[in-house]
Amino acid sequence: MTTRNPANEIKFNETVKDVTDALGYGAKVTVYAIAGATGADTETNPGEDMEKFVEVIQQRGTTVGLGAFAGGAFDVYVEGSSWADAAAVEAAVQAVGGVFASATVA
Repeated sequence: MTTRNPANEIKFNETVKDVTDALGYGAKVTVYAIAGATGADTETNPGEDMEKFVEVIQQRGTTVGLGAFAGGAFDVYVEGSSWADAAAVEAAVQAVGGVFASATVA
């Protein structure tokens, strides 16, 4: 497994533009709405819950961005997602535990 570059930061609402525009992605971008993850915005350092979340999502797609964080909710934009459906994502996200233990995914 590779080591995360400490200069790489996980930030909300920094990298995503309107994905309905032609942004040059090579595959379809799927948007999953995460809710019930109160405190995730404070868990962005290496080894914390957000990094674990991103690693789980990237098991079956490439995370291309995170939407704005509000009250425990945010969108994650995944290119080339091979997740079966939102329920499969939800089960994997909840398995992260911590602030994601009771999160929902739509």
